[in-house]
Amino acid sequence: MRVNRSERYRKKDGRPPLPEVTEGTSATIEDALVAREAGSMAQARAILAAIDKGQGLRTVLRAAAALEAGDEEELLELIPAVQKEEPVWQLRLQVAAVLERGAERDGLVRDATKLGAPAWSLAWVRALSSDDAERRQGLVDLLFEDAALSRTVAARDLAVPHVQADNGAIRRYAAFAHGRDVIRRFGARQVARLLERAGGRSS
Repeated sequence: MRVNRSERYRKKDGRPPLPEVTEGTSATIEDALVAREAGSMAQARAILAAIDKGQGLRTVLRAAAALEAGDEEELLELIPAVQKEEPVWQLRLQVAAVLERGAERDGLVRDATKLGAPAWSLAWVRALSSDDAERRQGLVDLLFEDAALSRTVAARDLAVPHVQADNGAIRRYAAFAHGRDVIRRFGARQVARLLERAGGRSS
């Protein structure tokens, strides 16, 4: 991917602009994550800006990256879109599913519950807990709430021997798990900070 790194024009605060992703490139979230993992934060932000369509996970990651970089101007432009993400509970649980059990994770789960998160989604997060007792209870709850999804989670997330993913639950699993896995690679704590800044996380 070619990137124009010209610093001919500077931002109002005197900082150089982000690298400009060349028109016509087919950049993806994966490209942005790879750039971050290589330590190229500015390039990752440029890619996210180029692929952002004003809503969804790309916008969330772009806002989180702006917060990380201290770019208040861009962050303030993006926060309204983050606040309108639907379903409102999903992003909170996707972040919670990555974090270790503690006050930050518990606050996200409480907020998601208040925002109407369905029982199966809450049970799923508990099933991924680092706490053995909570994980077992989450699996039991998920089994009662959605047996097909519980088999899929057991097979794909927990690698339980001899359990097969349920084809009927794959679509719902993929919709939630994709965002969770992307957030894990990007940095769940950074997205949690964004939610707090956007007014969407309990202290």
